Amino acid sequence: MRNIKIRAGLFFCALAVMMSLGVVSSQAAGEKPAKAKAATAKKAPVARDVVLTLNNQRKSSVVFFTVIGKDSSGQEPNLLKDALAAGKSIKVKAKAVTGCAVSVAADFEDGSSVEATGIDLCKDPVVKLVD
Repeated sequence: MRNIKIRAGLFFCALAVMMSLGVVSSQAAGEKPAKAKAATAKKAPVARDVVLTLNNQRKSSVVFFTVIGKDSSGQEPNLLKDALAAGKSIKVKAKAVTGCAVSVAADFEDGSSVEATGIDLCKDPVVKLVD
C-alpha cells in the first residue's frame, strides 16, 4: 500500500514539473485552450466607409439623403451634393458606418420625407426610394 502512495505522489509531482516545463498542456488540468478563449471573445464592430447606390423612383427630386448607423451621434450629414432628380440614380459614400444594418432618411422637393430602418447594406448596397 505504501508503495502505491509513493508512486501516486511521484506521478503528480512529475505531472506538475512537466506542466511547468510545457511538456504537458494545460488542457490536462482542465483549462480551455487559448484559441477557444480568443474565439469566444466578442470583437468590436469596425466602422467603415460604404458606397451605395441611391435610386430615386419617386416623382419628386431628393434634396436630402443620409445614412444613420447603429452608433449614430445625432445630426447626420446630407450625402447629396445636388438634388437627385426623379427617375435618376447616383452613387453616394456614407462614412464611418458600423455594422450592416442601417437606417436611411430622405427629404424631397415636394416637402415629403421618408425614413426606413433595418436596411442591410452588406447584402444589397442599393437604396430604392419609391412612392
